[in-house]
Amino acid sequence: MKHKSSAGDVQTTATGKDSFGKQALKKALLFGASMILAATAWQGQAQAQDDISIYFVGCAAPTGFHGYLARGAAEAGENLGVKVTYIYPDQLTIPNQVQKIEEAIAAQANGIAICAFAEDVAYAEIAARAKEAGIAFGSAAAPPSGAQVRDPEDFFLFRTGSDEAAAGRLTAQRLVSMGVKGRVVVANQQPGDASCQLRATSQIEALKAAGIEAEFLELTMDPGQQAETLSAYLRRNPDTAAATSTCDVIDGFLAAKADGGYDNLILTGYDIVAQSLAAIKDGRQAFTIDQQQFWRGYMPVLLLTHYLKYGLIEGNYFLTGPTIVDKDNVDRVSALVEKGYR
Repeated sequence: MKHKSSAGDVQTTATGKDSFGKQALKKALLFGASMILAATAWQGQAQAQDDISIYFVGCAAPTGFHGYLARGAAEAGENLGVKVTYIYPDQLTIPNQVQKIEEAIAAQANGIAICAFAEDVAYAEIAARAKEAGIAFGSAAAPPSGAQVRDPEDFFLFRTGSDEAAAGRLTAQRLVSMGVKGRVVVANQQPGDASCQLRATSQIEALKAAGIEAEFLELTMDPGQQAETLSAYLRRNPDTAAATSTCDVIDGFLAAKADGGYDNLILTGYDIVAQSLAAIKDGRQAFTIDQQQFWRGYMPVLLLTHYLKYGLIEGNYFLTGPTIVDKDNVDRVSALVEKGYR
């Protein structure tokens, strides 16, 4: 007698029933064994994922501004269950930073994120070596100005940072909206830093387009020398209405303003440091441009981990800024700074 099995279309006869049962049992046992093997393989793969090692090659020691990047990277590692190692050159030069990237490659890292501070060409060769070694390679620094969608040919898997050209324009726009009259001096304390130079250039271009005279001033990273050079500039150009620090703490500018009695000089800067927050609160500084540096540390670890585990690549560049911190939001930001997140 013919019948249909509960599975649907399989048919058999009464005389072949025992044979069918044995075959079904055999298939079930084989299927069960294959599932056990698959589960074992998956567990091995999951363990390998838990052993993911990510190196974050910073620009400086994990203190001050760079301490936020390091903390962001460390917290991401804790949340994602991956090992994160933060390394940095004793002195920030391209050869020194490349040497640190080489250390990460030699350590057989699964992924490397770098605090890129120079033009792309400086990292092209080492990026190719990382790719040859099968290492995911990303940038914890500014994406190309105006770029939103990731270039498929980009040797960086991702770029996480602030749009620096937009930041320069934002500073200029805010100064214009404040009704600034007279000259604006825009200083870069580290001209070799491409990000800082782009901030300065973009601000100057935007100010000139608005009919405001703007001039570039090259400084050093020493606050005392900054104050001296800026003071001399202000004496030569008494019509200066505002000054912007693009690449260092605001200390030298605050000193020049106080020492020369330039109470009406509008000061603007970049990044969040205790000196800037205090100066914004008491009115000595108008505002600062924030790039939310905690994200610059956290997101590269997240993006590397998701790429290594799931093959995910973000289609756009992750912009952490620019945003403005001024008298309207400085108290809220200060509270987050005390907690180590801003």
